[in-house]
Amino acid sequence: MTNKEVSYVSVNVSFINDAVFMGRKDSIATPYLYPSILYHNKYGFYASGSLSYLTASNEARIDLFLISAGYDFSIKKLDGDISFTKYFFNDDSNNVISEVASDLTASLKYDFNVVNLGVTANTYFNKNDSSDYFLSTEISHDFVSDNQKFQISPTAGVNFGTQNFYEEYYINNRYGSGRSGQGSGQGSGGSTQIITEVGIQESEDFNLMAIEFSLPMWYVYDSFTFSFLPALVLPQNEATLVVDDVVVEEDLESTFYWVFSMSYQF
Repeated sequence: MTNKEVSYVSVNVSFINDAVFMGRKDSIATPYLYPSILYHNKYGFYASGSLSYLTASNEARIDLFLISAGYDFSIKKLDGDISFTKYFFNDDSNNVISEVASDLTASLKYDFNVVNLGVTANTYFNKNDSSDYFLSTEISHDFVSDNQKFQISPTAGVNFGTQNFYEEYYINNRYGSGRSGQGSGQGSGGSTQIITEVGIQESEDFNLMAIEFSLPMWYVYDSFTFSFLPALVLPQNEATLVVDDVVVEEDLESTFYWVFSMSYQF
């Protein structure tokens, strides 16, 4: 709902109640307040930057900086985008993608009038030099008001990928030394447990990871855009963890999360 025929700058502030990625999240809620700024020129090239402030009362801090650059285009009913993003996580971050260094993303979306079909391919480069590959598909339908100021788009998506990022998260955060003085939150006692080896058997396998249903909506008033995204994500193919030669079956639960955003374009 932006004008791509002119160059513009957009400033945005958003809040997400819990950071969820491919149906995975930390055992401790990770709510973020994240301001961002975007420059988009009329030829489709853009650059953006943002910071994510962790608002949890006991861990309030700047948890993440990221910068992105990319190119988007529209050809009749086809929209496309390709971008590169660099992540700078706080050393104490509990985010499930806190071991990701950068990503390369490409997406296509086609409007068939009755429905929109979209596909997104990602490569995530992790800090330990491993990589992850993701493929996401979605179907949606746009309901737009007569004055073009309000839109609601019921969406269903299916996400596939590998889990090296998740293995690194477990090694460095959930069971490893990434959380100074904190346990995994899954043990039965209060004593300190020293873990020497953690692995995920399926980390290299390309599997169905999550099914997601969402209801994004937008309202435009002059140069302001207000958006709200409620979503329900159903994780699939729980990881099989090997912790010091002990096999542990992960038990993931469905998650409802939401995002509210306000932006100003000039």
